[in-house]
Amino acid sequence: MRKLVVLVALIYSLFFSTLKIEATTDQVVKLAATAPAFKDTEKVAVFSKNTVHTVTHSDDRFHYTKIGNLDVKFSKAYAQVSSSESNQLKSANPVRLFTEKQVKVYSGKNSKSQELGHLQPEQVIYTQRLQGDFYPIIFGGKTGYIYRKDIDIQSGIPVIMYHDLVHNKVDTNVSTLEVAKFKEQMAYLKENNWRTISTEELTLWLQKKIKLPEKSVLITFDDGYSSTAELAYPILKSYNFKATSFLIASRIDKEGYLTKGQIKKTQDVFSYQNHTYDLHSFNSMTNLALLEYLPRLVIHNDILKASQIIQTILPKQQAVSSLAYPYGKRNTETIRASKVAGIKSAFTITEGNVFQGDSPFHLNRQRVDSSMSIKDFEKKLLGK
Repeated sequence: MRKLVVLVALIYSLFFSTLKIEATTDQVVKLAATAPAFKDTEKVAVFSKNTVHTVTHSDDRFHYTKIGNLDVKFSKAYAQVSSSESNQLKSANPVRLFTEKQVKVYSGKNSKSQELGHLQPEQVIYTQRLQGDFYPIIFGGKTGYIYRKDIDIQSGIPVIMYHDLVHNKVDTNVSTLEVAKFKEQMAYLKENNWRTISTEELTLWLQKKIKLPEKSVLITFDDGYSSTAELAYPILKSYNFKATSFLIASRIDKEGYLTKGQIKKTQDVFSYQNHTYDLHSFNSMTNLALLEYLPRLVIHNDILKASQIIQTILPKQQAVSSLAYPYGKRNTETIRASKVAGIKSAFTITEGNVFQGDSPFHLNRQRVDSSMSIKDFEKKLLGK
């Protein structure tokens, strides 16, 4: 009987929701007139006449679309359904821009190309990394470009994400990095006066309880591979750096992973934090990460168990307070369970730097891979 009631309620909610929202999936519209775009009631941009944009959904009055990271709306009165292609930018947007003035958005990497519209002053917008002299941006579902000299870059604090180090890379696994490249990157940090911080310091900075130097960086390793101690530790120690290792606690002492002895011997450099006990996996039937659908109590118990194991190995270490979500996946239940288990900050794999005002349970990181040059590494540190 209970299942029947739930099913009826679900059908009821779906039916009435469709009365309010039109079922439009990436519909393309063309503007017959200049159209202001709003986030709630704030005007954040203006779309130019005759430009084409992708609509994610609509209601009686507005079409909804994206500008950078923002969900915005514009009046349906200005738009006509079009058969044109939207050419929407779909990749990550890790660069945070600030508009001190009205900023033009162009259709190409050239200030003589069509003007798609403009951004209003004093807007924080996320874009892709710099391409030549222009930053690509999602602008109403169309790829637009902003001239680099028209905006300010807000750098924030980079959280660098590593996994496994190897002497010689023989596969295409993005989670492995040659130790020579890691050493080169650490040398760059030292030579350019970067200060390494802990997850606890980052959390206090987010809460505006402490100040951090402009060139602060958090170095993190996921999974707890043995290379953390064997290859990364000597390099980090030689530069007097600190780092954080997120452990899958059930894999401690397993082949290829850190042993209890290695964890104890490297705690002068590494802070050891939580990457779950045994929930670092996907459900092959649903293709969902375990943290996306398991009950809150199961998640809580797993995270708490991982923290307790780490605390038992390192009784003098400050209490475990940070979590790296496996695959960056989480939901509301995951976050609630984490908080009750004593977690105060949690990290995703979403590209970008961390800024004051960010949620401590949705923190970005910058992935490092073998294809990166030192110049690429520098751009990630600076949020460019």
